[in-house]
Amino acid sequence: ELKHLNKDEFEQAVKAGDELVVVDFFANGAVPCKMLGPVIERAADKFSDVHFYKVDIDEEMDLAAVSGNDVPTLIYFKRGEVLSKSVGLVSPADVDKEISKLK
Repeated sequence: ELKHLNKDEFEQAVKAGDELVVVDFFANGAVPCKMLGPVIERAADKFSDVHFYKVDIDEEMDLAAVSGNDVPTLIYFKRGEVLSKSVGLVSPADVDKEISKLK
């Protein structure tokens, strides 16, 4: 299972090194979020050189603003900078393509 970030860990995690960081902002009750979970788990298994994290916006309300309060939202970071963002359910192929483009 992917590491869940809290507000104290978030900034350090997204600024870590030169590797690509993907953060899945989700809410437990949202069906699209539940559907995206396995897509992200699969990507984490496939791309060992990319860091994947999850943020539960219901538990981490301070971080919900980062995603614009939309879930599910994937935000791709490098050195703390947002490189790309997708809102809503995306396919495994879309995630793979975005990661390959950005890393």
